[in-house]
Amino acid sequence: MKVSQDVALGLFFAAIGIAAGAISLGYPIGSPSRMGPGFFPLIISVLLTTTGAATLLRARRDGSPPIEAVNWRPVVVVPLMIVIFGLAIERLGLPLSVFMLVVCTAAASAMFEVSWKAAAGAAVFSVVCALLFVKLLGLPIPLAGSWLPFSG
Repeated sequence: MKVSQDVALGLFFAAIGIAAGAISLGYPIGSPSRMGPGFFPLIISVLLTTTGAATLLRARRDGSPPIEAVNWRPVVVVPLMIVIFGLAIERLGLPLSVFMLVVCTAAASAMFEVSWKAAAGAAVFSVVCALLFVKLLGLPIPLAGSWLPFSG
């Protein structure tokens, strides 16, 4: 018997939501007027679990196509690139790390073509991220990595 797409997705959402909810209960919840560090993660985990349950109900009611074959390249490359991004951001800086993340994850798609448009899109997104997170929000993320001579 093949598992349908909605059943797999519903179980995934529900499992992640329940696990996140269990972890968030280890932190003080607080109240809506004085939120503790566990308040927001608990709300998100409840919403995620509810989404999973709704997806499972929809799968039971409507049925959905079974999962035929899995393209493993994006399943492996996308999480791996997120980990590499986290490890590289101090060394490369935010713009280069975002550029690498965008290009490499896009390359995991079967429809990806190397072109100047892809590079330009990744470059623009890198600049937007740098402006938004470092300049506007003031997050302490390096713009130039530690390997650059002018990163000071």
